[in-house]
Amino acid sequence: MRLLLALALAVSVAASGTSAAAATGRPLAEGIVCSAATTKTLVRTFVRDYDGGRVAAVGRLWAPEPYFQWFSARTPGARLGASAYDRATLLAYFRARARVHENLRLTELRAGYDPMRNIVNFAGKLVRSADGLPPGQPQDFKGASDCRDGRPRLIVWSM
Repeated sequence: MRLLLALALAVSVAASGTSAAAATGRPLAEGIVCSAATTKTLVRTFVRDYDGGRVAAVGRLWAPEPYFQWFSARTPGARLGASAYDRATLLAYFRARARVHENLRLTELRAGYDPMRNIVNFAGKLVRSADGLPPGQPQDFKGASDCRDGRPRLIVWSM
């Protein structure tokens, strides 16, 4: 009887945790949920490290192949077409942008979990600036993250 009670309690706790996580994102390793909140933190971390020229740190925020989809950017520092889909050249691109002290300033950020694809989509506005380029008006950007390896990782970014 004790065994049945313990089993029923375990199933009840597991079910309640799953339903709570389903409302906000995909449950992962202990204490980690793929959610809008964790993805917003990921995007802010990317911007902070990108602005600081911490290329290795920025690189660790991106999913490896084959999960990486693309990183695209308009001018300055355009990364469009086939090169946007090439994960192997991503760190070199970030190093080139760090050499001209490119900075990103988030002015708006929204995110939402997509249960059909188990990803979090995000979008907003940001201002880009770099050596010789004064900050302009906020521009639209968008992207996505997934949590295949137990933590959110960027898979898409377009700005």
